[in-house]
Amino acid sequence: MGVALVVIVLAGAAAWLLVGGSSPKPDDTAGRFLAAWSRGDDRGAGAVTDRAAAATRDLEANRRGLDGAKVRATLGDVTEDGGEARAALRLTWQVPGIGPFAYDSAMRLRRADDEWRVVWSPKVVHPRLGAHLRLGTTREPAARGDIVDRDGRGLVTNRAVYRVGLQRDKVKDIAASSAALAGVVDVDRAALARAVRGAGPQQFIEAVTLRKGDYAPLKDAIDQVPGALVVEGEAPLAESRGFGRALLGTVGPVTAEQLDKLGGARAPGDAVGQSGLAARYEERLGGTAETRIVIRRDGVPEATLLRKAGRRGRPLRTTLSVGVQRAAEEALGGRDDEAALVAVQPSTGDVLAVANRPADSSYDRALEGRYPPGSTFKVVTTAALLAAGLRTDEIVDCPRTITVGGRSFKNFEGGAAGAVPFSQDFAQSCNTAFIALTRRLPATTLGDTARSFGLGEPLKLGMPAAEAQVPPGKDLVARAAAMIGQNETLSSPLAMAGVAATVAAGRWHAPRLLAGDREHAIAPLDPGIRDTLRELTRAVVTEGTGTALADVPGDVHGKSGTAEYGGGDPPPTHAWFIAYRDDVALAVLVESGRSGGSVAAPIAARFFAACDAEDACG
Repeated sequence: MGVALVVIVLAGAAAWLLVGGSSPKPDDTAGRFLAAWSRGDDRGAGAVTDRAAAATRDLEANRRGLDGAKVRATLGDVTEDGGEARAALRLTWQVPGIGPFAYDSAMRLRRADDEWRVVWSPKVVHPRLGAHLRLGTTREPAARGDIVDRDGRGLVTNRAVYRVGLQRDKVKDIAASSAALAGVVDVDRAALARAVRGAGPQQFIEAVTLRKGDYAPLKDAIDQVPGALVVEGEAPLAESRGFGRALLGTVGPVTAEQLDKLGGARAPGDAVGQSGLAARYEERLGGTAETRIVIRRDGVPEATLLRKAGRRGRPLRTTLSVGVQRAAEEALGGRDDEAALVAVQPSTGDVLAVANRPADSSYDRALEGRYPPGSTFKVVTTAALLAAGLRTDEIVDCPRTITVGGRSFKNFEGGAAGAVPFSQDFAQSCNTAFIALTRRLPATTLGDTARSFGLGEPLKLGMPAAEAQVPPGKDLVARAAAMIGQNETLSSPLAMAGVAATVAAGRWHAPRLLAGDREHAIAPLDPGIRDTLRELTRAVVTEGTGTALADVPGDVHGKSGTAEYGGGDPPPTHAWFIAYRDDVALAVLVESGRSGGSVAAPIAARFFAACDAEDACG
């Protein structure tokens, strides 16, 4: 019987050896654990341990704490001592927004019932972990850079704000508190109530963020709302809600679309530029956050394992002037129609102010809008006529209407002065007189002359800016319309401010918006033509369609414009006025504003008065 048993055992052993088996090794178990962990199968890795549920829970919690990081776990030396073994590990996490996080670890294994198991401990994940400890990350957004003016004064900078909302655990009647607060701060009460119902027991639900000046008159009413809470803070803001809004832009919570576009540079909850300069230069202004890998005890950071330094946002220095911008905003006032005012410095091309209405719109019509310039274009037309030999004392008839190629043209502002010198035609903006001179200019002359005033020159402003177009007229009617800034001639308020600036400086300087950009100018105007244009634009203010500026101190020059657009009989018109005084030039546009002299010119006058009050136009 004993012999038979020995034979059976040996036969079994021989069979096991024949199929290539060997005694189980701790290396194999360690390898299975690390392979599963590295491919993201935390449950599979936990199954190789002696406490599967606890191991799976710890592995998942630490991966989640590292923002879903991927780990590459490699096996080092394995030492075996009877039924115990110890394995050295090298762990490298790829942590979103931080990058690689590598360190050494170790794990114990134990053999039981001819099988090796990983002896589970949180220290496998990191040597410093233990009960109630987990890996995690923290993120501290960078201090945002200011948008500053030419003198370093803040255009968009941190200013006091008040975050007004409801504290969930203080609200007894959700519907009543939501309705009461919505009535004070003008928000959707139903949406606020839904947010409160879905909030955690001690959560603060923000309803609105108010500037200091907006909060002060509402404070007492807010204090009376049951459960209301006000949190003081700071936010990057301009000095008022509408101050240069379309150009400077706004800053707000990052959207999912922006997160994708910014490629990991921002995280949920960050504040980023939503429009204007704030959005275009987000990388510069926003800087980069400081990030850390930490050990958390019951959710609270206790120790830092890795710190990745951030970078403060850098200020963006512009060519704008706080004082000139204030004057532009005051000149446009509280109007809510579509209007724009842009001011530039003729000697450099520096953009000094950009104001738009409606004030809460993000559309920058001052830079991006393209409109027929109407009679403001007569500055260009006159330069071309002077170069062709026209004298300002030449008599050019100004009838009420004139017909060219079967189309009838009329005057908007100048009436019918009759047979008067061209200088008077210019001052009174007589359309029919200019149209009568159409045949004196070849088809391409207006476009060529316009380039001397920057119209058609490419713009490199660092922000979207419409380029002007002055195409040659296809026929005599089109050429006649082009003489008075109609036909297919289009320009932005910025470009037309450049026309006034060219007369002031004697040459066109490319507009600059960022202080570090290179200055660029083109060939100067002929001195004789320059001086004549200065005389003519001065007469517009003293005796023509720009007398709304007659009382403005100093040597003010200007040109009005009334530009048809669209259909209708008569068609609607935009109101324009361009002007300069000393080293400040501007353009005013009021969409559907009827007459330039009666609507746009008074805005220009208010601008100079406000600029003087700010002591910003000297």
